[in-house]
Amino acid sequence: MGPGGGIRVVAATLALGCASLPGCGDPPEPTRSRGRVLIVGIDGASPRLTGPLAREGRLPQLRAIAEQGASGALRSIQPLLSPRIWTSVATGKTPERHGIVGWVDVDVGGRARLYTARDRRVPALWTIASQAGLEAGVVNWLLSFPPEAIDGVMISDHALPRERQSKRILGRRFARERDAELILDASQAPVRHPPDWPLPDSAQLAPRPRVANPFVGGADFPPWVPRENLAEHYRVDEQIVAWALAVDEARSPDLLMVLLQGIDRVSHRLWGNLEPAELYPEALRPDPTARARGAEALRSYYEFTDELVGRLVERFGPEDLVIVLSDHGFEAGVLRAGVTGAHETDAASEGVLFARGRGIAPGSGIGSTTVFDIVPTVLAWWGLPPGADMDGKPAPFLQVEAPDPVPSYDGLAVELLGDEPSGNERRIQEQLRALGYLEGLELEDVESEAEQVRP
Repeated sequence: MGPGGGIRVVAATLALGCASLPGCGDPPEPTRSRGRVLIVGIDGASPRLTGPLAREGRLPQLRAIAEQGASGALRSIQPLLSPRIWTSVATGKTPERHGIVGWVDVDVGGRARLYTARDRRVPALWTIASQAGLEAGVVNWLLSFPPEAIDGVMISDHALPRERQSKRILGRRFARERDAELILDASQAPVRHPPDWPLPDSAQLAPRPRVANPFVGGADFPPWVPRENLAEHYRVDEQIVAWALAVDEARSPDLLMVLLQGIDRVSHRLWGNLEPAELYPEALRPDPTARARGAEALRSYYEFTDELVGRLVERFGPEDLVIVLSDHGFEAGVLRAGVTGAHETDAASEGVLFARGRGIAPGSGIGSTTVFDIVPTVLAWWGLPPGADMDGKPAPFLQVEAPDPVPSYDGLAVELLGDEPSGNERRIQEQLRALGYLEGLELEDVESEAEQVRP
């Protein structure tokens, strides 16, 4: 397995005491006849909205998955920070074991750096699948940069310049909270594998979604709602799905994993419209008309996301395994000026999970399924053994007999693309400036963006 294109490869063998375990780290038997798997992550999707909207018929794709299979509230882990949770989803292990415990790592000298895929200490589902002879496609999964030289395609979460810059702004804020200074990594790597994999424009996603973008023209919103920024989240999620569809069209991988983050970001700005007004200061209490408009805009983003999910699901057969999940929910909270939604306490600790496919009874609940259970569930569904050292187990809604576990997969080699320049840095600034985000400002001074990209 190699990266191609002459790109330097950094090989990281994740031993972690594996040598003492018999058979530890051996790739599973190659196979390509086990069925396809789709995993769609919807960052921040709350059961407080998915349930009512699905019952009202406004989320037909998620409702269909629930009727054909299982659905329910997914148990997450505190603190509710996206990098740690989505990496647990991808590895089946706790943050303390997989190595990603937040957004930034601070050293004893007060210097902070953003966590990257280099910090992940255990293999992800795509690594296990790839080395089992299964092809994988990964699009925008959090902390998938630098991309991994898997058997398949990986478009990292740095492929969109706006997303990469947002992470740096977040990193600065989290570093300040710990009295640290964010130090940007001077090394770079390609943003996708293979490095020359084409990235089509979202215009190729046809027909266009029927849910209109409420932040483009039309009615006014309160002054603390950044219309253009929220409108951009529609375009970002649409672009990510266009890439995923292109990967699936070209390769039809055995595993396709896609992460959409728009619901989380829109919810940070609009969630307060769903909560009692008295929970907020006067400055964040819109009049009844604006309040109703904001609540409806948030619900419409759920509808928009449901449509995008449908574009992906329609490419998978009824016997294939489809999982749609979120990392946490939302609650009332004022994190900073203009932010009315948060995910800080146990009130927001439940995400959502929808699953259907072979071995899942129609109309099932999901029981006590947690974010650690996704990898063992997928492996069991494929007929591959889970790792005995994983913190999750096959979900109770999956009615298949799981093979006996192997001690660990931690001995599998993980090959990350190396430190060749990606050529993306200048393009990041040019695109952000064209969108008006850097107008009259230096890059390090752009702080307002962090208000709507809270993880």
